[in-house]
Amino acid sequence: MSLHLRKKRYLLSGRHSWYTSRLAHIALFAVLAALVIFGIIHYRNKSASIPSVSGIYEDWKESRYKDVYSKSAIVLSKRPLDGEMLALKGFAAYYLFSAQTDTAEAQGYLTDSIVSLRNAWYRVASGEKPKIAYILGKAYFHRGFYYADLAMKYLQFARDAGITYPDLPEFIGLTADVLGNNETAIASFTEALSVNPSDLLLFTLSRSYQKAGNVDKAKQYLSETIRVSGDELLQNKCRYEIGMILIAEGKVDEAETEFNTILEKEPNSADAQYGLGVVCETRGDLVKARAAWRRALRINPVHEGARQKMNI
Repeated sequence: MSLHLRKKRYLLSGRHSWYTSRLAHIALFAVLAALVIFGIIHYRNKSASIPSVSGIYEDWKESRYKDVYSKSAIVLSKRPLDGEMLALKGFAAYYLFSAQTDTAEAQGYLTDSIVSLRNAWYRVASGEKPKIAYILGKAYFHRGFYYADLAMKYLQFARDAGITYPDLPEFIGLTADVLGNNETAIASFTEALSVNPSDLLLFTLSRSYQKAGNVDKAKQYLSETIRVSGDELLQNKCRYEIGMILIAEGKVDEAETEFNTILEKEPNSADAQYGLGVVCETRGDLVKARAAWRRALRINPVHEGARQKMNI
């Protein structure tokens, strides 16, 4: 009897163990299934909150730079080391800077562009770096004199890598001019003229020749600017520069003609009055010279040349 009872108890405990194990497996499976479902839902919700890369590129294609800027920032809040998004945010920030009329807001975009592109530089493939260098160089140029060396570094990198955007030679020339490298400036502006000629480029090239001491070339490009430009203010600026060169060459009568031509078109030209004062000074007539400089100061009280002549 006792053996039979023990056998019975053994049988009951065995069934209990089997059911317990079965329930444990079912519970484990349910927990795992719940975790998988929760993970899928969480991933979908998370993915839905992040803009798609294809959508950002579509915004870029349509020049919706503000959308590119804001959407790439959202992606970067989740993936802060994404080089592609850093580059897109930097590009968009630069173009938003270029379009801004509010100085403070523009500078904010410019700074953000530089920071984003510098971070992208270390996180993109080598083949993407020339495009980053092109925009980064232009951004550094706009930061001013103390960033001109960095501007030149990245602009030259872009050029050496084969970037051929039409404004690249002009930016290299402008940067070289800031750095006082007249030879590079002249070569770059000359190249820029062959790609995208303009009256302003002609004038800028003439100034580079002046700085290099080649006044004949300077006069040549100043005269060419007057010939092709429809901008009367730029024409008058060129005539003033020619007049000052002529005074330095001792051609005072020709210089006087240039300044009077300016006054015929722009009676309130402080530069022309200043130039006439220098003409009178060169002839030894200081009374007329001072009268001309006073007229210049009445038109423009902060005219640097006239203030120096009048010891103000």
